[in-house]
Amino acid sequence: MDHLLLSFLSLADSSPPVSLDLSFDRLLDSTPSDADQALLIDRTHSIGSLLLRTANRSARKRASLHNSIAWALPPDLTIKVFSMLDSQSLCYATATCWMFNKCAMDPLCYENIDLTTVVPKVNNVVVSTMIQRAGKSFRSLKLGIVPGPTSSPGSCQPLVYTIQNFVDVFSFSWNEKKTRALLWRLHLYNIERMDNTSLCVALAAYPSLLDLEIVGLHVELRQTFMSVSSNCHLIERLFFESSKTGRDDSSLSLRGFKLHDYKVRILVKV
Repeated sequence: MDHLLLSFLSLADSSPPVSLDLSFDRLLDSTPSDADQALLIDRTHSIGSLLLRTANRSARKRASLHNSIAWALPPDLTIKVFSMLDSQSLCYATATCWMFNKCAMDPLCYENIDLTTVVPKVNNVVVSTMIQRAGKSFRSLKLGIVPGPTSSPGSCQPLVYTIQNFVDVFSFSWNEKKTRALLWRLHLYNIERMDNTSLCVALAAYPSLLDLEIVGLHVELRQTFMSVSSNCHLIERLFFESSKTGRDDSSLSLRGFKLHDYKVRILVKV
C-alpha cells in the first residue's frame, strides 16, 4: 500500500494535470456500461475525498507538533489566555490545530460568552453548543445584534434564528442542571423571535442573575418586571429598552441597586 500510494503521489510531479484527465477519460471510454462508468467515478470521488481528509489530518498533526514545541505556555496557562479572548477569536483558535482545539474546549474558555455581532450570523446551534461547553463555568452571555460604531439609530437589523424557535433550542440548554443558577449576566439585543414567553424561560432558568440588559426585544415592560420579581431576587442592574412599547418611557436603567422582590413589585405597580 505504501509503495502504491507513493507511486500515485509521484504522478503530480511527473505528469501534468491534462495527462491525468486524458488517462481518466480513456479509462471511462474503455468501460462498457454507464453503470460501471458511474461506479468508477464514485470510487474516484471516494478515493479523492479520503486522500484529502488524510492530508488535512496529517497537516493538523504536524501543526500541533510544531505548536507544542514552539508554544511556550503550558496547557493551564494557555486555557487562561484563551478564556480572555472574545468568542470569535476563540473559535479561530479552536480551528488552528489539535493542541489549541483541546485547550479551547475547556469550560473556562466559555465562562463569558459574547456572541453580539453587527450583522446576523449566529444561529441556535452555535449558541447552544457554547452554553453546553461552558457547563458549570457559565457566568455571562451577551447575544444579539448591536449597531456598529458608524450605524445610525434604528438601523440595526434584528437577529433571526433560522434553525428553530428560540424557546425550543434553549429549553434544554437553559434548564440543564449543570448550568442552572450560575449565570449572573445576561444581555440580549434585537432578537426578533424572542418574546415574553422565551424571556420568562431564560429568567426562570437563572435565578442568580445580577445584571440583565434587554434591548430591542418584543417584550412588555410590565411582564418583564413580573418575571424578574418572580425569578431574579438578586438582580443589581437592570436595563430595559423594548421595541414593542414605542413609548418614551420604554427605556429604564437601574444601576448599583439590589432590587429585592418587594421593590420590584412597587416598580411594576408604578
